[in-house]
Amino acid sequence: MRNFRNHLSFLLFLCTFLSNAMAEETKEWIFNVTVDGNPIGEHRFKKTFRDEKTVIESEAKFDVKILFVNVLKYRHQNTEVWESGCLSEIESATRSNRKQFKVYGKRSGESFSINTLDENAIHRGCLYTFAYWNPDFLLQDRLINSQTGEMEEVTIVKMDTESDSLTGYVVNAKGGPIKVWYADETWIGLESTLKNGRTLEYQISN
Repeated sequence: MRNFRNHLSFLLFLCTFLSNAMAEETKEWIFNVTVDGNPIGEHRFKKTFRDEKTVIESEAKFDVKILFVNVLKYRHQNTEVWESGCLSEIESATRSNRKQFKVYGKRSGESFSINTLDENAIHRGCLYTFAYWNPDFLLQDRLINSQTGEMEEVTIVKMDTESDSLTGYVVNAKGGPIKVWYADETWIGLESTLKNGRTLEYQISN
């Protein structure tokens, strides 16, 4: 009888473990970030599937130094919740030197409210951020900037490449064009030109 109870307890534990494993699945991306080829930090992304939701957590840490003097200290944290292929909630906090940004947005029915330190806005429809991790964002013509909370109009054009597995796109946005690279639909890199003319690059490290 004792063996039966032990066996039953093990089966219940196994079922619970498998249920939790199926309910939650995690994927991570870690990007090394450079400016003109010089390392400035990294940007990490973590995607977790929880039941019917997809949770994206990201964290960026950049430090730019000139002659050993730190001229830029940038910190960015962002959490997004996605349901049925659409953004349902976003919360971010950013500090660029002394300038701070905070964004909180949540969907309620057909409306999506976005609150920042400067203003509040309400949008409608299925919304996307600059969700490079999700190739479906390439089909959008407007995207939420997760740092500022601003809704930006964008145009996205596919680039010509010589490889069938490597594809690139140019995202024309308010801050200038952004090149995004995928290998078999997996995001692997990014490139943009900063206001000072320098080149910012993301290269996947894992």
